[in-house]
Amino acid sequence: MRRVVLFLNPILIHSAKRRATVEQIAELLSAHGCDVHLQETLSAHSAGQQARDAVAEGFDTFLVCGGDGTVFQVMQGVAGSDAMLGVLPFGTGNVIAQNLRLPRNPTAAAKLLLHAEARPVSLGRIRLNPVGHRRMQSWYFFIAAGMGVHAALMNLAPTGQGKRRGGRLAYFVGGLKVLLEHPVQTFQADFTCADGSTRTEQVCEAIATHVPEINRWKSGGDMFGSTLQVAWVPPTGRLGLGHASFHALTTGRGNGRSEGWGKLPYPQYVTVTKMICRPVNGNHYDPPLLVEADGEVLGAQYTEIGMAEATLRLLWPNGMKK
Repeated sequence: MRRVVLFLNPILIHSAKRRATVEQIAELLSAHGCDVHLQETLSAHSAGQQARDAVAEGFDTFLVCGGDGTVFQVMQGVAGSDAMLGVLPFGTGNVIAQNLRLPRNPTAAAKLLLHAEARPVSLGRIRLNPVGHRRMQSWYFFIAAGMGVHAALMNLAPTGQGKRRGGRLAYFVGGLKVLLEHPVQTFQADFTCADGSTRTEQVCEAIATHVPEINRWKSGGDMFGSTLQVAWVPPTGRLGLGHASFHALTTGRGNGRSEGWGKLPYPQYVTVTKMICRPVNGNHYDPPLLVEADGEVLGAQYTEIGMAEATLRLLWPNGMKK
């Protein structure tokens, strides 16, 4: 590290204690010869451009003080460049930090990243029409992307208020509320499989994962791979979706068993290079189908999800196996 930007999510770095932690981290980096600049993200959608501008100005390292959503936004301006990106977990889920085996304490994580190795990891790419826009736009993602009820859960607290007040508990309570109140809607998923074959399924949930773990769920992705591991659920109701989610989180049953007790579905899995999610012809969706990537709700109704050509130079703690 030489010229370092500490990107701060002002929603998550709101308390005096957390501000003091950031200043402690900045002092630690400076003591090791780094030229450190603190930069608040002006808005969720501006962070990528802020990072892109900083790359152009010669900054070589970006440490994100925030959660996975902040990393997602900053990554848009860093991916494909020679700059390195590191994660300092201040967020709620901290899935990227989990997969890197970083400690949840940001200062302890910073000490590890001082001597970390930059490894090029693969990235996913998601394309869609954001709500209110006619033109197709695209984003990189690192954790997962998909359509269904899980995206409605991500939409619970877009301002971050719920996360600040309840942390992970807000997600559990919100997830139960979504499962009880949000309609489970059927849509179409077109898969291009890893072997080049194609298939089309009607589903009510589809998540293309890139990382091995998402909290308790062993999703089976590969951060260095060229494919995505998709988990999908056949058309069902709330009870069936709850049944499939339970087995995805606990038993891992799926594929070989399509239906369990009471004909409730198990999760199904397929390895793909591309997935397209779209409404079923003739169906009316109210509320609309939502699309998310790395926990950020990006749009509705239609999306194309695949692998990106660009890579990301991610700071990888020494001693962790690839």
